[in-house]
Amino acid sequence: MTKYIYARVSTDEQNADQQAAYLAEKYPHDLVVQEKFTGTTLDRPKFKALLGRLKQGDTLIVKEVSRIGRNTAEVLGVTEELKASGVHLLIDQLGGMDVTSPAGEMILTVMAGLAKMEREQLRERQLIGIERAKAEGKYKGRKPVDPATIRTAKLLIEQGQSKESVAKQLKIGVSTLYKYLAS
Repeated sequence: MTKYIYARVSTDEQNADQQAAYLAEKYPHDLVVQEKFTGTTLDRPKFKALLGRLKQGDTLIVKEVSRIGRNTAEVLGVTEELKASGVHLLIDQLGGMDVTSPAGEMILTVMAGLAKMEREQLRERQLIGIERAKAEGKYKGRKPVDPATIRTAKLLIEQGQSKESVAKQLKIGVSTLYKYLAS
């Protein structure tokens, strides 16, 4: 019965160490897994590996609902998979409640819906700001990644390097790299 802490941040400006340290101080644990990856996808390498490692009786500890996923369906899907496997999921944001319990599931459903709404409202405000900046001639948008950088990334990945290490080496975001690899 292993207790895992999962700490995830989305951007280079954020720090998973602080999140992990906070949880490690508050909860007894055996292993900490940290990841810098967007939460808009469940295709997060370290998260997927951690989910594959969990077994009956284990506990997964996260700081917030949004560390699991960004939309209600994803969060509830992961929670159901964990529950079916006999894995406990503790969310600090909910007072360390085990959300695989019936009461925890109800609270989690509400919180996942609120997290989704919060994300959508943030996106709306961002789009309003972008439109205003465009109207004022101040918005230039992101510069595209140099095609030579993408060619180098593809070559390094073909040579066996992980996408995460390639992104770090080339100083581009992991999610940006995935976007360019998919196109």
